[in-house]
Amino acid sequence: MSEFFKSELVRGEIQEMTSLQEFCFRCAMNLNLLDYDRKLEYFDALELLIEKQKIFHARVCLSDDPEAKSVAESIKQAVVLLGGDENLRATDMFDELLGKVREFKDILKSGTES
Repeated sequence: MSEFFKSELVRGEIQEMTSLQEFCFRCAMNLNLLDYDRKLEYFDALELLIEKQKIFHARVCLSDDPEAKSVAESIKQAVVLLGGDENLRATDMFDELLGKVREFKDILKSGTES
């Protein structure tokens, strides 16, 4: 394990992102069955997860650690695999995702969801 990933801060952030991701996956599987409060909790968790991923991405991009650089490259490749333009920066992708989650929250709060 590289020095970057040995950091308690980095390991703690990864653990927190993993917990948020697991929660979001569980909620997403049954989204139509969730009540209003649980849906709101899901969108809040999803928003927090994306924000943390964006920060983590910035950290790996700024690191000189070879494993961190590899993770940054993997994220860049994932953007393309998920249909993003190869020139789209990962930070822009995170911002777009945050915007969409916030739109869904607004729809939920307005009571116009289907």
